[in-house]
Amino acid sequence: MNYLEQLAEFACETRLDVVPPQALAHLRVIVADTVAACAAGNQEAEMQAMGARQSELCGAGEAQVIGTRWRLNPVDAAALNACAGCWLELDEGNLESNGHPGIQVLPSALALAQQLELSGERFLRACAIGYEITARIGSACDMRMSIHPHGTYGVVGGAVATGLLLGMGPEAMRALISLAAASPMAGNRQGMKEGSTLRNWYASHSAIMGQTAVRLIQSGFSAPLDGVAATCGDVLFDNFRPEQVVAGLGSRWLLQDGYIKLYGCGRPIHAAIDALRDALRPLGTSNDWPQVESIEKIEICGFGFVAFLNRRDIGNAFATRFSTPWAVASVLVNRSHGLECFSESALANASIHALLERIELREEPAYSQQFPSRQICDLRIHLRGGKLLTGRCEVIRGEPANPADASDYADKFFDMAQRAWSVERATELHRRLLAIDQEPDLRLLDLSKD
Repeated sequence: MNYLEQLAEFACETRLDVVPPQALAHLRVIVADTVAACAAGNQEAEMQAMGARQSELCGAGEAQVIGTRWRLNPVDAAALNACAGCWLELDEGNLESNGHPGIQVLPSALALAQQLELSGERFLRACAIGYEITARIGSACDMRMSIHPHGTYGVVGGAVATGLLLGMGPEAMRALISLAAASPMAGNRQGMKEGSTLRNWYASHSAIMGQTAVRLIQSGFSAPLDGVAATCGDVLFDNFRPEQVVAGLGSRWLLQDGYIKLYGCGRPIHAAIDALRDALRPLGTSNDWPQVESIEKIEICGFGFVAFLNRRDIGNAFATRFSTPWAVASVLVNRSHGLECFSESALANASIHALLERIELREEPAYSQQFPSRQICDLRIHLRGGKLLTGRCEVIRGEPANPADASDYADKFFDMAQRAWSVERATELHRRLLAIDQEPDLRLLDLSKD
């Protein structure tokens, strides 16, 4: 049995009750977190405009565009939700998988479950298996820095979740995995750094093509012999290792090793923010942080991806989310680490731009060699008068080796949810989403805007 056959058998035969409790508990948090991120993102002006156009031109259905009053067919609803979930750069991720499996899988699974009036238990099983297969494929190849992972191997996850909800068997599932993997897009990271919000639509490709791949297989389209190896070892990525994809399959779950973001910026930047908070911690509250004028310079030394996100000519608010120097400067000026640090008002703040010019950033090769298992970043704040503040991050907060508190995740949920729902409604939804496998019919889970 080759690795594709093993993946197909795992997908079709794994029951929800054999998923480790820790992995399932984390998945429930991912579900709540992703739904809130989609609801918040769908309030952005561009998403409102796109949603209105899609509601006029696309087929109707029972799948909700989360945080709005629109219901569409499952393909278009999932595409909008996937894009919205990325908009504030708060979607979950998995460093070992080299990407963000959740946002590639959950929108399709939720949209189809609502369309077909399926239970939360079936939805959660599809998400668990789709996530795990996606994460394993992503972990078994070497990423190219120029290629953004959204919409690449994540198409497989969207397809697997959809195929499971439609009752596919192992033979069809094997073909589906190969066909879906052979249908990626190749979005680039440079546009992301420049602030191109097209980047957010990359995840929508996983929703659209994932569901379309299932229909193609159902309609008799033939799959390549091994679309995964071609995409992950030649077309988009390098050094694909099929044996790694299935190593420990069913006994070790990458699902439980994912992270929930606590800051609205690219994940590598979190290491710099954590190092900054470590440097400032001895001073007390944010009221005691140094004034911007008293900072002579800041030195940041970290792994390669931290240094890669080094843009200084910030053109829009979205671009602020992918600049390490910007994040550090904005946190200091705003005396917070919330979404306001990456907003239009922050972009207009001259003090942030001035401090940006006094930040030095470089890669430490020894730190890069230890990534992703360790995400090391050192930060030094040189104050006028000679005082030095130093901070360090070894492992980003929220990683399995440095877990955040459940209260942090709840606070984040309500911070995002308030953009679409009242406190009372958000509280009810939070409770139900964290127990989503108890829902008898997901069409009855009302995620529309108040």
